Amino acid sequence: MLLAIDIGNTNIVLGIFVKQKLIHKWRLVSDDKKSADDYAVDIIELFLDQKIDCLQINGCIISSVVPVLTNRITMAIKKFTHESIANNLMIIGDEKVKLNIDIKIKNKKEVGHDRLVNAIAGFHQFGNSLIIIDFGTATTFDVVGKNGEYLGGIIAPGINLALKSLHDMTAQLPKISIKPQKNVIGKSTVEAMNSGVYFGYIAMIEGMIKKIEEELGFQTKKIITGGLSDLFKEPLKNIVDFQQSDLTLEGLLLIYNNNNKNNF
Repeated sequence: MLLAIDIGNTNIVLGIFVKQKLIHKWRLVSDDKKSADDYAVDIIELFLDQKIDCLQINGCIISSVVPVLTNRITMAIKKFTHESIANNLMIIGDEKVKLNIDIKIKNKKEVGHDRLVNAIAGFHQFGNSLIIIDFGTATTFDVVGKNGEYLGGIIAPGINLALKSLHDMTAQLPKISIKPQKNVIGKSTVEAMNSGVYFGYIAMIEGMIKKIEEELGFQTKKIITGGLSDLFKEPLKNIVDFQQSDLTLEGLLLIYNNNNKNNF
């Protein structure tokens, strides 16, 4: 079994692969106050609930955009897996882990590991000329060129971050969760906030795609991914070609297999 882990600013997503298939997926809150022991307990409980034998995990790959958690999660994994895991544990960003993608930006070290993993997975699954939109803590747009190269992208505030800011930075706006809206014009404060973010992000995505393709000079395939991509599949159906909620985990599987002869 391969354990793939995507450590984000808000959540840690874990997936178990057996014979190239994602058979289990979980989400934990990213919390820099938790120790390696705390995370080990959390993950063991998830595995026990699904009757997964921790000692059967013989490979692990981690992508992280939270450096402080990378080491803690790595230590946590080593606490409950077989000691041989140390020889089969990969961390994106380690020079020993080859990504096999041409990165066409000014400073290659600046780009988030999850965004590169998405680009690699997107190219593998959908081919060249892509715009990959990931609904995470930030809403990111990543562009893959005609030859599969990573051309760069766009970083915008994420949906939940926008809603949190409306609450935190005002005196009377409530804390709410995003919900699909039928009408643009809200008839209450909550409806108005939901509409502003929901339709605002739809308009941003449509506009950004148009501007990206104008700048590129060619048409692209558009993919949406991330935890909130389900919410936008329907309203973006005329402009988005594919939804792949687990693109990052699938990319981690691909990278692991490309770097290890013992494929999962």
